[in-house]
Amino acid sequence: MRISIAPQLRFRHDGSDVPLDKLISLLAHVDTLGNLQAASHALNLSYRGAWGHVKEAETALGAPLLTMARGRGAVLTPLARRLLWGQKRLQARLGPLLETMASELQTELDDLLGEDNDQLRIFASHGLAVAALVDFAAKAELPLEVSYRGSIEAVSALAKQECEMASFHVPEGALAEPVLAQYAPLLKGKAYRVADVASRRLGLLVARGNPLHIQSIADLPRVGARFANRERGSGTRMIFDLLLQQARLDPETIHGTENIELTHAAVAAYIASGRADAGLAIEAAATQFGLDFLPILTERYCLIFPDEAADHRYVRALLDILQSAPYKQVVHDIPGYAEAHTGRVAALSEAFPSLG
Repeated sequence: MRISIAPQLRFRHDGSDVPLDKLISLLAHVDTLGNLQAASHALNLSYRGAWGHVKEAETALGAPLLTMARGRGAVLTPLARRLLWGQKRLQARLGPLLETMASELQTELDDLLGEDNDQLRIFASHGLAVAALVDFAAKAELPLEVSYRGSIEAVSALAKQECEMASFHVPEGALAEPVLAQYAPLLKGKAYRVADVASRRLGLLVARGNPLHIQSIADLPRVGARFANRERGSGTRMIFDLLLQQARLDPETIHGTENIELTHAAVAAYIASGRADAGLAIEAAATQFGLDFLPILTERYCLIFPDEAADHRYVRALLDILQSAPYKQVVHDIPGYAEAHTGRVAALSEAFPSLG
């Protein structure tokens, strides 16, 4: 038995709560395939059933969802597009949080049911490479409890032995040492090892076509851009604050720095829905939501674990996955990611001498 939790849009009609998941799935397929016939076929629905589902929803909502044109298929109306964006933002914002809650609840239920609860606890900041690692572990029946947290919180939990592995990411170049300095107090007095998961490009995400002609962090206050920020304690927020210092910018001069999103995907979804003009996130999030990407730096995404845990069977099994060709291929295929050092394991003092 495995617990899963998923966000769902619903609306209230005639005294009943109506789930929108099937409708949104149908609309998404119409948007991709260009007509209702192909969308209904992809979902194993009859055309008549799909059309009836759309008309029923239009009646309940009081507005059209599709514009039909002979020879041109079907086009989503603004209302339909807003529903799609609502679902995407919901998943991007809440998905990792709900995955964490499901993992924690699973552990509690296993305890109550007397199930074997021997597992590897990982606190990690959310990203596509680590999500892929979790999928590979599940296929290998490697028991993981994954909690998605900011990098500072994750490393702090490792130091307090609340987990066996944690993730953190460090920019290459001049910003590396200021970021490492924030981890250093948490890692004193114990020997650790570091496993490279991937390197990835971080930069500014802007709307397709870059309508405000943003080229750098310094342009944000000049053009009055609305910014989608990350939470304090996240690795990306640390980098953003350092970039502001580097550019000698006061955060108060940038609109929206108080708008907090918990993942790279949530930042991208916020911009794609028109609620912000820019945000700092990974290239893969820009690709996922059809945004332009302005690269700033490359960072290393790593897992860290105590030296004495290196020979634990679950840690060894996870490292074997990291070092496998199929996993490296998945990392290679993620936009903005590189797998040249994926699976490399070294002592913390060797990987980052300033932390030794």
